[in-house]
Amino acid sequence: NLNSLYGALCNPGCRFFDIRVGQSITLTGRSITKHMAAQINKLIDDQYDYLGKSIIYGDTDSVYFSAWPCVKEQVEAGDIQWNKDFIIDLYDSISDSCNVSFPTFMRDAFNCPLEYGKIIAGGREIVAERGLFITKKRYAALIFDLEGYRTDRDGPGKLKAMGLDLKRSDTPKAMQVFLEELLLEVLKGAEEETALDMIRDFRFKFSSAPSWLKGSPKRVNKLTFYGDALKRKGKVTMPGHVRAAINWNNLRRMNGDRYSMEIQDGFKVIVCKLKPNPMNMTSIAYPVDELQLPEWFKEMPFDDDTMEKTIVDQIQKQINQHPQTNPSQTKIINQYGCGYNQEHSQKRIQFTGFQ
Repeated sequence: NLNSLYGALCNPGCRFFDIRVGQSITLTGRSITKHMAAQINKLIDDQYDYLGKSIIYGDTDSVYFSAWPCVKEQVEAGDIQWNKDFIIDLYDSISDSCNVSFPTFMRDAFNCPLEYGKIIAGGREIVAERGLFITKKRYAALIFDLEGYRTDRDGPGKLKAMGLDLKRSDTPKAMQVFLEELLLEVLKGAEEETALDMIRDFRFKFSSAPSWLKGSPKRVNKLTFYGDALKRKGKVTMPGHVRAAINWNNLRRMNGDRYSMEIQDGFKVIVCKLKPNPMNMTSIAYPVDELQLPEWFKEMPFDDDTMEKTIVDQIQKQINQHPQTNPSQTKIINQYGCGYNQEHSQKRIQFTGFQ
């Protein structure tokens, strides 16, 4: 496909290697995305500017925009009925109008025949009620229309989160669930004090949970490699979660446990911190698929304070990027907006909007 072709052309070992071709591919993509944003701003604010008044955020293949800054006075004067149905129709028409501009742009910018220029097209992806934009590729939106499907019929809408801790595989499940609830409340308009109250309540409940539920998820790779090296040399530097997995396997054998799972290469585990102990183990891991944890494991000297602090510090880091506490890094869009996603060949470019 085109992705592998790009990689081959930029590889010095390829017969057709030419760094200029690779540069032209990425430059073409950026030019198309910039035109997309500029054209959308022109349709809304009559200014061909990809950093214009209506543009909120742009990414590799998408642009997030809002007509609200340009129509606010008309809405407040009662000239425009600003409701969800009207907003969906408005952003759909903006997306369709933007698509009309692609053939001419491709001809003028790249000398591309008009027929081929029609291959470049976009589709309106989401319309959201509120959005929270922290940094590049880290944002969230409360969607009420996803590609023509209403998501707010039985609730506040669908949450879209990109690059945040609730999407990270190494974030504990309890924290993922809580962060999603917290983010949803923020996007529904919760005040900062409400969010802080939620954090305090979570911290209290989390501290009373069983110790082994406070660990961090990890995937164990090269366990056999490090295990064999440890047997040969007696002392080996290895990742902490791999050491924790070896500790589980060793203690399982020492306790004559034939029922619990042995951790193997590629297993996903939960790593728990330990207090100082006679075996000098700083952590121990258990398989996430182990449904019945053995009693010898539950009696381990878990370091609850350290594990709790790790989790709560991550939450505090997230809330510190709330617009009221760190306005320089975060902006929240309270008006309906739209996401526009472009499609060319096998690639989609998104149009996304906010109220």
